[in-house]
Amino acid sequence: MTMELKKTYLLSIIIPTRNREDYAFASVMQVLGATNDDVQIVLQDNSDTNSLFDRFINSSDLHRIKYNYSPGTLSFIQNFSRGVEQADGEYLCMIGDDDGVNPEIVDFVHWAKSKNIEAISPEIRLNYIWPNTGISYYKNDNGNLMIIDFSMNAKLYETKKELNKLLKSGGQNYLKYNLVKIYHGIVTKRAMNEVKEITGNYFGGLSPDIYSSLALSLVVDKVLKIDYPLTIPGVCSNSGSGQAATGRHVGKLEDAPQLKGHDNYKWSSLVPKFYSVETIWADSALAALKDMNREDLIGIFNVSRLSAYCYYNYSEYRKIIIENYTMFFKKEGVNKANLKIKLIVEIINGPYKDFFNKVVNKLTRKKNSVNNYEDVINIIEAEKIFSNYLKKRSLSINKMIEKLKNFQI
Repeated sequence: MTMELKKTYLLSIIIPTRNREDYAFASVMQVLGATNDDVQIVLQDNSDTNSLFDRFINSSDLHRIKYNYSPGTLSFIQNFSRGVEQADGEYLCMIGDDDGVNPEIVDFVHWAKSKNIEAISPEIRLNYIWPNTGISYYKNDNGNLMIIDFSMNAKLYETKKELNKLLKSGGQNYLKYNLVKIYHGIVTKRAMNEVKEITGNYFGGLSPDIYSSLALSLVVDKVLKIDYPLTIPGVCSNSGSGQAATGRHVGKLEDAPQLKGHDNYKWSSLVPKFYSVETIWADSALAALKDMNREDLIGIFNVSRLSAYCYYNYSEYRKIIIENYTMFFKKEGVNKANLKIKLIVEIINGPYKDFFNKVVNKLTRKKNSVNNYEDVINIIEAEKIFSNYLKKRSLSINKMIEKLKNFQI
């Protein structure tokens, strides 16, 4: 079911959703209100019913919404893939159904097109927590928006070098590296189509965001990283981020929600067999390398670093972690004494170093560089507050574009 005639758009904002009608409705309405006719919204719905469709019938921007209802059991991967397949934009950006966008995203994509830039990775500098999420970050659970000051700097990165850094980190903290992103990033549909030509699908693994980052970084040579937010990440009570923040995103592998819709999924032998943020990231990263016919890069993957993060974070699964770790290095001919030393070194270089850096960043952060707002009722209000923040500080994407007027790819 669609709401529009097919036409070409500069940008398609893709929103996969399932049984979160109120959040999805607010997200679509925010994007519609923040953008113009250059932007298409693809609403990929795998809910139990298609009642979400009825809420847009009286919208004056009905022609910009492409609603695709897919009933039955779909995995996250399948729902994300169908969203990309439906998109008619030259550029694509995928957000969650509790997220929003900065209205300036259109101007920056126009500029990127004029410079033949295929991929943009905006820094995440704000985060919106919906009311009644159950996250203890803030004193009141009444809708909180955090905005961190940003510099408007931009830099072009070689994706293959960044990909190697990620693999050497055991597939952890992937947002730390300057990879191509479709989820809260921007990339051409041409690049997504190239991934599909190689793998047969737009997404794979169990985590579509990290899988696509690796796959896209193998077909796009350079990505423009900008310290300017173009999307507004949101967190609600039953989102993946919300579950991770409240400690609900870990368990036995067979209970992983990401496995829903996957029959006979082959979990990587390099990854401990339980589900968590760390293991899902690692397994999906390795799946991307395999599907992209780049198994030569699997040798760079740091099993010790992955094991260190898992051992440090999940004491209840340490037996599984050590068994997997020992089995891998036994094949490599490493003795038990060196195994222990290796794990200790990686715990120091991984999670301990992350903790130290967080403390240093907190201590050295400029006073008043983090701005918190309470009683923000929905993503539409969050975007209004952010727009006022930009205005008060005389910040704009056009000023950033002016800084980049001599930019050469």
